[in-house]
Parts: sequence; C-alpha cells; structure tokens
Amino acid sequence: MMKPLFHSIAVAAICCSSVNAEGPRQKMALEFNSNEMPVNTVTSQADALIQIALLVDTSGSMEGLVDQARYQLWNVVSDLTKAKRGANAIRLEIGVYQYGTDQVSKSNNCLRQIVAFTEDLDEVSRGLFSLHVSGGDEYCGAAIGRCLDELQWSEDSSVYKAVFIAGNESFDQGKTTVGEVLPTIKQKSVFLNTIYCGTKYEGRGQWDTAAKIAGGLSSFIDHNHRMPNVPTPYDGKMRELNEEMNATFLWYGKGADKAAANQGKQDRNAEKMSDHAFAARMSAKIGHLYHHVDHDLVDAMTHGHATLDKMPESVMPSVLAEKSASERREFMSELIARRKGVRRRMAEVLSLRQRFLENELIKRGAEAKTVLGDALSDAIKEQAATLGYTFSSEQKVALRSSP
Repeated sequence: MMKPLFHSIAVAAICCSSVNAEGPRQKMALEFNSNEMPVNTVTSQADALIQIALLVDTSGSMEGLVDQARYQLWNVVSDLTKAKRGANAIRLEIGVYQYGTDQVSKSNNCLRQIVAFTEDLDEVSRGLFSLHVSGGDEYCGAAIGRCLDELQWSEDSSVYKAVFIAGNESFDQGKTTVGEVLPTIKQKSVFLNTIYCGTKYEGRGQWDTAAKIAGGLSSFIDHNHRMPNVPTPYDGKMRELNEEMNATFLWYGKGADKAAANQGKQDRNAEKMSDHAFAARMSAKIGHLYHHVDHDLVDAMTHGHATLDKMPESVMPSVLAEKSASERREFMSELIARRKGVRRRMAEVLSLRQRFLENELIKRGAEAKTVLGDALSDAIKEQAATLGYTFSSEQKVALRSSP
C-alpha cells in the first residue's frame, strides 16, 4: 500500500479542545470562587504519562537525521495531543541523548545526555538544535544502558515508556551489548525500538534483531528525505497569529525570562528551517502538550497549577499586582479567552495550508517517504494501545516530511 503524503487534517478539533481539555501534571482541582472566570481542566493522572527517550546518532552521515529530529518533534507532539488513558489526557515527557560524537571521549562511549525527561518542549527543541554532527564511534548498547540508568523512569509498569535509538552503523559496537541491558529493560518495563537510517535495507539486520529480542519494534527510514519548498498563501498569516499567541503568555516566577526567551528562539529556529517546520511547530503549539505551567500564568491556571485568590502579590506578574481582585479576574479571563481564540484561528489557517500543500504536491508528483516522525508516532500508538492508551483517528495534523 502506498504511504500517504500527509496526515489527515483535524487541527480545528485539537484547537477547540486545547484550552478546555488541558491537564498535564494536574495536581489539584481549581479553587475559583463562583464569581471567577470559568476555566475547565481535565485531570491527568500519573498513569496517563508517556515517557520517550530519543537516542540520536550524530556521527558524520547523520545531518539529515538530526534535522528530522528537530522538525518532527512537533509532528509527534501533534499526533499525541488528543491521546488519552481512560478519561485522562496524557502527559508527555521527552529526553534526548546523542551518541556517535567525537566531542565526547571513547572512554565515555562517545555519548552524552542532552535533555533529561521534561515536559518543556521548548527545552527539548533547544537541545536538538544544540546538536552538532561530527565523526565518532556509535556504541548503541552503551547509549541504551546510559539512558535507562540516568533518566527518571516511572516505576509504574502500566505507564508507556519507550527508548527509540536511530542510526545506521553496526549495532554491536562497544563493550555493552543489548543482551546486557535486557534485564534493566524488563525491570523498568521499557519498550526498546530501533530506527535504521538509510536508502537500502542492507545493514539493518542487527537493528531488527536488537528490537526483536527486547520485545520492541524496528523501523527503516530515509533520514535524508526533504519536502519540496512550496510557499503557500497562508505562511504570512501563520506567523502573524504566532505573534498574537505569544502575546498571551503572561510570564512570571523564577526562570520566566529564560523560558520566554527560549520560546522565541525556538520559534525562530523552526522558521529558519522552513515554512513546513514552522507549521509543524505551530500545530503542536496550539495543543495542551505545549505548555509552560511553571512560568506562564495562563497555562498555570488552565492546567490547574495556580489560582488568583491564593497567589501572593509578591509572586504575581506586575501587571496583576497593581490591580484589584475583580480587575485581576477580568484581566485573566480576557487573556485566557484571547489564547483560546488565537489557537482556533491558527488551527483554521493550518488546515487551509495543509489542503493547499496536498494539492500542490499531488500536482508535482511528490513521493511519500517513511521518516523519523512516522517511526516514532506509529510505534508509540501501537505499543501504548496495549497498555490502555487511546488515540483519536482525527488527531493527525502535521506534515510528515523533512523541511
């Protein structure tokens, strides 16, 4: 069967539920008085967590893989936006390692942690854009073992936890074998999935075997595939709406300046890659998995992490501290409504953009390729479904191609 060029479109469905169905890291019910603005949340319990460790080969031939990881992070997030376990919206934690780098000595297995498990997707993006491709030895077993030992994996065996390792060299390099890390994989209830990068199937045998003996899945991707540059009439509006959306973030607390600056930096990073990469980021940014609950008061309130009546004035953003209690409620109600409205408009623009691109690429006879986002999303859905996670058939929103 021919692989479709695009996901089906349901951006509007995701956006319309994005404010009223937000609930990552829900710790408590909102405690608004009856005269305060309505903010609905959906509780996300600990067992609705998804933990993904991405191990990226950054040796000399992997520039395309690194670019796909930078771009398709957002595709995967978009795919998971409406995922649930029971009635609970999911939480998503991502960690990143690089291996095969000559920037780390062989005695340290030419690998290092780039980002520990975090829900801050801008931080994950920052880590991916910090990667530099250079020659090094690819010790797959050591990379898997390191992430199993270092990351804070949930102790709940019913939580979906997975390692994805992507590369194209021999899988058995180095002193640590897959067999040696199997006990830890089983003890932590982690799926090990392998992604072989290349244009031919030759050489992937070890990668298939490693996944098989660990009970995971293996994939084969074209890591150098790039989508044709196709400008659309919607690209400018997409950028305008992003500026409007960013203006609804009310930054506060320790580290807020850094978080705000990083949000802008990751917008620019995606924009520099391509219009397609920027659209992929926007499709994720309008969903509940993209949030700054520790630094943005809109996210903190809609995710159930803060209430106005219990927030000391010393902690409030200055724009609120100088207002009366009723003025604060009105201000935040309007800001939350603005965020919801701009997300809905962004969803409409992304939907129109996607349809335009589908038609243009069909005219050009563009060929569909399996890329990193496919391998990640498909495996997550297949494996997590065995643990009770559900995935809406209407949740796919982003283009599945490289920039």
